[in-house]
Amino acid sequence: MVRLWGRDKGNFPYACARVKAKKSLLLTKDNYPKLLMMDLNEIGRFLGETQYKVEMAELGAKYEGVNLIELGTARNLARVNRQILQFCTGELHETVAKYLGRWDYWNIKTILRGKFSGATVEEVQEELVASGNLSEEYLLYLYTLDNISDILEDVRRKAGVSLPEEIKAAFEANGTLGPIEDYLDKLYYQNLIAQLEKGSRADKTLLTFVKKEVDTVNLLTLLKLKRDKVQVDKAGVYFIEGGQELPVKELMRLAGMENLEQTANELSKLSFYESIKEDLQKSVANNSLTDVGLSVRRYLARQAERFGHVYPMSVLPIVDYMVRKKNEVDNIRVIARGKQSGLDVDQIKKLLVV
Repeated sequence: MVRLWGRDKGNFPYACARVKAKKSLLLTKDNYPKLLMMDLNEIGRFLGETQYKVEMAELGAKYEGVNLIELGTARNLARVNRQILQFCTGELHETVAKYLGRWDYWNIKTILRGKFSGATVEEVQEELVASGNLSEEYLLYLYTLDNISDILEDVRRKAGVSLPEEIKAAFEANGTLGPIEDYLDKLYYQNLIAQLEKGSRADKTLLTFVKKEVDTVNLLTLLKLKRDKVQVDKAGVYFIEGGQELPVKELMRLAGMENLEQTANELSKLSFYESIKEDLQKSVANNSLTDVGLSVRRYLARQAERFGHVYPMSVLPIVDYMVRKKNEVDNIRVIARGKQSGLDVDQIKKLLVV
């Protein structure tokens, strides 16, 4: 059908209503204490009675235990994201597609990690969420390639994801994927911000949330660089332009502080500092970013919810749902892995984002 009066702005009321219905199917906070008391088979049966029932039924004949839970939740997340994209129209559809592009970068990093660590195809497949432009078939093909360099070259040719030589050199020199993973994050956000800045009204609305997200990504990158004692003159290549509170110039100043503790102390000016203060101090004391990473994810979840309420007929309630859904899947997987590893219930509980 040809529109006579300009472009289709999108079916915001319908899409937001559909997402609200999906939101009602998410696990409640009361479900998590129950899951923590279950064994892996009981968790699998519980999920089979929820929104995960399609995947659990399809995969149940071939997989069991933690493998069934991980692959089932990953497949469900991908299916739900694709459903949402399919029922959005016009400019809203385009904006949601841009947001879901993050999964291409996530999946590339998953393939690289799997190849680097020597994981099995099944282990890699459990981590893939084919919600972007790259199909699961192509991603699994990437995993058949001989090494990291071959994977990066194929991604450059077929997906247009290109890394500078200095990042590849940093990987070769350090023997870790950190530089590549951080730069892939930068590529995603740089491309997304560039698209949103010149895009539709729906794009501009999403940009307000993405800028906050960029601040948190830059913050974690800064802390990682300080922890790993990366030279200041090499730090700038990892920081993302476009954050709301942490411009690259300020990030470079913070990167030049004497140590991680001094850098952390300088972060008190951030509007979300009180939200992460306690866990930031724990991370500095332990020289581990686990606590502050979880704290940042909880902060972003609250921000997504707040933005969704402020802009109820926009793309942001959809983003809020996608953030919640991703956190739910992560929580289920953390519980399953914790159970398999024999972690104490209290230890597992601290790793949840609820």
